[in-house]
Amino acid sequence: MSPKPRALLLLSIRTWIATAVALCFLADAGAQDFLDAMTDKLAYTRDDGKMQAVLSVVSDLTLYAAEPPAQGLLFFNGDYFLAPRVSAFLDVQLGERLLLHGQLRADRGFDPGSEPGGQVRMDEYFLQYRVSDAKELNLRAGKYQTVFGSWAPRSLAWDNPLITAPDAYENLIPITDGAAPASAAAFAARRDTAANKATWVPVIWGPSYGTGAAALGRINVFDYALEVKNVALSSPPETWDAIDNGSQGRPTATVRLGLQPVPEWTLGTSFSRGPYLQESAQASLPTGTNVNDFYQTTRGLDAAYAHRDWQVWSELIYATFDVPQVGKVDVLSGYIEAKYKIGPELWTALRVNQSWFGDIPGSTTSWGRNTSGFDLGLGYRSSSHIEGKLQYSYMRQQGTDTDGNHLFAAQAIVRF
Repeated sequence: MSPKPRALLLLSIRTWIATAVALCFLADAGAQDFLDAMTDKLAYTRDDGKMQAVLSVVSDLTLYAAEPPAQGLLFFNGDYFLAPRVSAFLDVQLGERLLLHGQLRADRGFDPGSEPGGQVRMDEYFLQYRVSDAKELNLRAGKYQTVFGSWAPRSLAWDNPLITAPDAYENLIPITDGAAPASAAAFAARRDTAANKATWVPVIWGPSYGTGAAALGRINVFDYALEVKNVALSSPPETWDAIDNGSQGRPTATVRLGLQPVPEWTLGTSFSRGPYLQESAQASLPTGTNVNDFYQTTRGLDAAYAHRDWQVWSELIYATFDVPQVGKVDVLSGYIEAKYKIGPELWTALRVNQSWFGDIPGSTTSWGRNTSGFDLGLGYRSSSHIEGKLQYSYMRQQGTDTDGNHLFAAQAIVRF
């Protein structure tokens, strides 16, 4: 092991020990009683039962130790970065069919380090109406996570068996939405440079909290979701809120169909299509074109299995981008993730990632470097309030690496 990863490993070991000590302190019976009391105080039910309100808080502290340049959507230049976050969730049930949901966050950016001085924002807010008692149809409007795929519903820190996201949701690829490449040659040259975190995008930007409207529900063993939003799946967080940013061109339509043939298995397929360029890219486009002419089209298959101590998830995502001056380029990204419960409080998790890039039109050279890697984690949940996780990630690019290979992370979570 080279000196840099060895130093990161030593730092991570110290961090993991400190995390374990902190979790043991929080798991004390007195702390549990206090968190139980706080949970009770933050719930309200009107006497007639027609209104219920629940406020919940999740506080998490994550330390990243990375071989620079850091992987994916980690926006820091040093060897390590501390990312505190406080999330407040409000759910108000009005009658039997109307739900109001909001999620407020305070942190150092939606992606760690993207706002190092700190930021407070509304990541999610929507109104949902259940049309029928059988939950066959729900209508939703506001800002909320995408219905594409199966990872977004378990993207929050408490629900994610690991700390980071799968490759398709956070690995930056040589696509820019703020400006077109100057030429096909300039676009081809990107593959040999380190990821430009200021301008490049992933296939899907995390849970993609865009603004729009959706219809979703379940009929027997089938579930469905259809949404129309203001931005494409690859669009960055600063574009998600339509109140602040408006709509960047024509809307994006996304649909997912799911099937649960038996309790252990869930299968799904997703499709999304919409313009991905922002209005700021207009000046760099070829004469006679506009941002609405260039689409991101994304298709996905997902499967999940749960039985006894095992949970397994997988997704295969194929995306094409219409790139000005270049033509249509494609990328295929997939992962398999497994979680195994070692005991009532302890689990381990492993995710294997892989991405393949197609050739640039008219050439035999791929427009990105194929990547492969894995994420290995250990988690501990002492109660319904306390959780801790450790993770080591390794990612390698085909050819000469331009980004760091190694990442260590430790995370402590308290919720009430």
